[in-house]
Amino acid sequence: MRVGSLQHRDLFCRTFIETHVPFEPERLPWPELDEVNLRRLRAFPFWSYARSIEQRAGRFVTAFSRTLADPLIRETAALQAVEETRHGVLMAHVMDRYGIAAPPMDVGDPVPCNEEFRIFGFGECTDAFVGFGAFALVREKRLLPDALLAVFDNLLYEEARHIVFFINWWRYEEALAGRDKPFARSFTSLGYHLRAAMGTAKGAAEMPPMPKLEDPELDAIVKSITPEQFLETALAENRRVMARLDPRLLKPTIMPVAATLLLAAIRMLPPRAALRQAQGDNGGAQGDNGGAQAVGERDAA
Repeated sequence: MRVGSLQHRDLFCRTFIETHVPFEPERLPWPELDEVNLRRLRAFPFWSYARSIEQRAGRFVTAFSRTLADPLIRETAALQAVEETRHGVLMAHVMDRYGIAAPPMDVGDPVPCNEEFRIFGFGECTDAFVGFGAFALVREKRLLPDALLAVFDNLLYEEARHIVFFINWWRYEEALAGRDKPFARSFTSLGYHLRAAMGTAKGAAEMPPMPKLEDPELDAIVKSITPEQFLETALAENRRVMARLDPRLLKPTIMPVAATLLLAAIRMLPPRAALRQAQGDNGGAQGDNGGAQAVGERDAA
């Protein structure tokens, strides 16, 4: 299948439409939580940001979908807008249901145009990759019950569908414009990732400081997670989620490749414990030599 062909367009649009699952967040099987899990859920500091970003995404993709000329792509983007809006409703419902107190944040709205959708899409590729790793670690560390994580697993799968639709749409558009050469394409995508990251950093700087993780037990568990462990988990979870999607579809590659290179670099570093031990032994040896020299000088005197 040639990227940029009508067959390619039909595949990434029809796959998205056919895998859409209608549901109402309020009717999902939300579990009752005991005091320990309620305390942990409420302690996570990202609720205000997550709700605001999802609500903003719903508004933006809704507006952008109306600007698209291709009827099939417009239909698919409009369906993504429904899911993005539903994510905002889901976040708000979680906060109401479990008594999570978090003030709303004003994150603004980008102009609904092609360029802003590209920045938004590459930003979602980054956010989804990080989210895959974070939720997998929450599951692995058993920080929250499986019944609750199963509900959020549906949300992560939808995020995977969103970024796969976006990457295929972007490659389709680039191919039609004659800009689909590998090196230029990689350079362009890196630029969009950077612009998305700068936009996130600017927005974060304008927001109130995110509260600290106030649960000591949870804080200790989170701090015990090493960068190597997070990258390994994120890569494994990304492979698992992407395997659920049609293998003929293009998948995001920048974040997995960057994470793989960073992981390899970390593994090349000397283990910190061994390094500290070596430094300590060296320091002790230097101290012994210094002591012997001092005795010799005193005896000579």
